[in-house]
Amino acid sequence: MRKFLKNVFSFLFLLGLSVGPCFSSETGSYAFVEGCKSFSLGDWENAIFMLKKAVAYEDYETPDTYYMLITSEVEAGEYKAALNDCDYFLKQFPSSIYISRVTYLKGKILFNLKEYDKSVVVLSDFCHQYKNDDMYSYALFYIAESLYENYKYDEAESIYERIVQEFPNSPKFAASQYRIESILQRSREEKLLYLLKQTGEEYLAAKEDYERQLRLYNSDSVSSAKDRLHESQQKNAELESYVKDLEKQIAELQNQLNLQYEKQAELQKEIEINSMDKEVPSFEPYDETKERIKALKEKAQKVQNLLDEN
Repeated sequence: MRKFLKNVFSFLFLLGLSVGPCFSSETGSYAFVEGCKSFSLGDWENAIFMLKKAVAYEDYETPDTYYMLITSEVEAGEYKAALNDCDYFLKQFPSSIYISRVTYLKGKILFNLKEYDKSVVVLSDFCHQYKNDDMYSYALFYIAESLYENYKYDEAESIYERIVQEFPNSPKFAASQYRIESILQRSREEKLLYLLKQTGEEYLAAKEDYERQLRLYNSDSVSSAKDRLHESQQKNAELESYVKDLEKQIAELQNQLNLQYEKQAELQKEIEINSMDKEVPSFEPYDETKERIKALKEKAQKVQNLLDEN
């Protein structure tokens, strides 16, 4: 996209330099020329100021000027103003060569404003209309990101996988891989939590049953109590076998998670080194989940200790 902007606006900048000295500071031409200069230098605040002045003149209320203005607003983080100008552009210049880019920018702006459902609608429309556009994989990525932010992980994962499979040269390839690994990690952490919770509950049930049988042993007839205690011991033996199986699954799952963390770290490093897009998602460790896992492990260990004492 930056290459596209450079090709389009290098001409506008040169044109502005050639005609600029002929006009006073009170004309739309002067504002347009100064806006082009600031745009080419990446001085977004001044570009916005001058281009807004330029579009106030009928001769410079053009798709070129508005596209530079929208791009400057996006780069400066003025998303609400950019969104308003996108809506105006799409209404006023439906046949412009920039229409596809402005449609994409509108969807991206909505994502930045955390209007995720609206972003999905706009970017889906972009993908439907402009299947061969250079920004197609970007649009898919931000659709997936919007779904991810709305906790629709399965839907998001399918789109990330599509980017990885169909667009291996896209700048969003590594970021999509990273998100897929994040979703897999989340799934495994949830499974680990379930297993730990189940193990803890089984330990508690065993402890309570064992203590109940001991009380019966002390209050009931010896013969009857012995039978019940024997039955309880058999159940406890079965339970211990079951718990050991769960612990084995937990250990295997923990190893998978450790490998997942390592792979994510490698992907994040690759993203930081190779990606030119500053809005690649950053690493997001699941601290809350890890704390819950730790707490459940401690609880399970305490129950095990109680069983061992009995």
